[in-house]
Amino acid sequence: MTTTMWSWTTLKQLKSADLTVETFWSAVSVWNAKPHLLIKHLMGAERLLSESLAGEYGDVLASVATTDLSPSAWIGDTTKTFEYLGLSSGQDVQVEVWKLFTKKPVDWNDYLRLSIFDKQNNIVVFYDITPKKNGDDVKYAYGIYFVDDLLELRLATPSNHSLDDKKTLHWMTDVFFPKFFNWMINDKGSKPAISSLSHVCVQMYCHLYSRLKEKYAKSLMEVWTEVTDPKKYIHKDIATATYLMLLWGDTKPSFVDMGCGNGLLVHVLNSEGYGGVGLDVRSRKMWAQYPQSTVLKVTSVDPSSPECKFPQADWIIGNHSDELSPWVPVIASRSNYNCKFFLLPCCPFEFNGSRYQRTDSSLSQYHDYLKYLEKTSVNVFKFNVKTDRLRIPSTKRTCIIGWSKNYLPQEADQVVQDIEKFASSKFNENVLFVPRPPEERVRNCTKLDKDLIRSVVDSVADVLIKSSGGWKCRITLGELAKQIGEERLKKLKKECGGLQTLLRNHRYIFVVEKGTVGFRKPAKGSGKVWKKHKCWFYHNYPDKCPLNEDECCNIH
Repeated sequence: MTTTMWSWTTLKQLKSADLTVETFWSAVSVWNAKPHLLIKHLMGAERLLSESLAGEYGDVLASVATTDLSPSAWIGDTTKTFEYLGLSSGQDVQVEVWKLFTKKPVDWNDYLRLSIFDKQNNIVVFYDITPKKNGDDVKYAYGIYFVDDLLELRLATPSNHSLDDKKTLHWMTDVFFPKFFNWMINDKGSKPAISSLSHVCVQMYCHLYSRLKEKYAKSLMEVWTEVTDPKKYIHKDIATATYLMLLWGDTKPSFVDMGCGNGLLVHVLNSEGYGGVGLDVRSRKMWAQYPQSTVLKVTSVDPSSPECKFPQADWIIGNHSDELSPWVPVIASRSNYNCKFFLLPCCPFEFNGSRYQRTDSSLSQYHDYLKYLEKTSVNVFKFNVKTDRLRIPSTKRTCIIGWSKNYLPQEADQVVQDIEKFASSKFNENVLFVPRPPEERVRNCTKLDKDLIRSVVDSVADVLIKSSGGWKCRITLGELAKQIGEERLKKLKKECGGLQTLLRNHRYIFVVEKGTVGFRKPAKGSGKVWKKHKCWFYHNYPDKCPLNEDECCNIH
């Protein structure tokens, strides 16, 4: 490569003997296809074209022109653009144009980016070719160069321009480049992973998600009645509804959502014209906030019963359905030959409601469970299965889709019989599914006797005060348990979580981390409520509260 008409400046260098050519191109592939990993207002990316520079520049530009790029996207003569960037044609130079989709198309343009790969010299260049809404015509490109064990970030601007945007420069040098370096060190791109949104159009997903979020999110936030985080769960179910609507295409199938919980997914789908019902063992407060058009029913489902089926349903949905998750394909098989399923597993459960036990130690329990569900869906339940990853605020975001049956309609009765035998004999005994009780007992130490709570808190505080180390003192939970005594521990354990849960509930006194407990030193502005409660440290700690009365959020 040569540098003509554009000036290149080295911004940063990082060096490591662990870097290789293979990990360089592996990291390049991650950033090229998944810019949303670092740019939070992006939803995804789509490759519009891929061409080789083996021929003339004009041949590639003719292809680029089909993407409807504005002439203002280029500096000067478009046929000279590649030369301006310092590119020489050759069979090892590949050019791609990507469209990067924003979460809010109304506020930001969708980006158009030119990606240039020089495999022979281990150089990659990215050039933003998006016309700006504000008329800002400052152009720049950035390149990553790899030679031996040295990684270098360079910035290119036209000779008569400069990039003075401190925010952009900071992002390049202190956010993007270190992350790219870590991808190389950890060889992120070499790890096999399920692509996200691989069965729907990313551009359509971005636009539909934006519309649904605008339509439902704000109003639902205002009436949210659950104890769960509304920002997480509202966006999660809106994103799931978006995915299902695109997966279903132009059809309007009927569905049954097993274990629908707060009912939000059902509400969005019903509101968008999809006929279906959500079933759960108990109602939620949020149900009262939905209109009558949202169909939610309280019912205790026994999936182990052959009568648990829905002959009129087109889809059975399991959206973080816990104990019901392994049964979702079974219910879809029983319901009718054309019934499909969508399963988004979370907590791993077996058919009898017990926790799933991992069989492959090389995988996490979650990924081993996914493998188990997919394998049984294919080999036992005879579904043609697809897997995908959703764009939701959850680490458990891989879904399994039973798209069609892998047998003929006349074989359905026999297959269902085989499925029932599998379910009932899996543990060499009858499967007894015990549904959750309609009323869930609160078991987080909040229902304990007040005197017991006070005595435990005082005992823990006494141990910490007598130990050396002051605010930095840390005592293991095991040592504290010995001081608490077996009788009091038994009473705590009945409330699920025991000593650790009680201490976490008193976070204004204690800090619990890595199996140890210490005092949480009061800090300015750390309290959410001002002057409502007495300051425990002022009234109980030997050295009183370290804050002045006007600094402490509690009452001295």
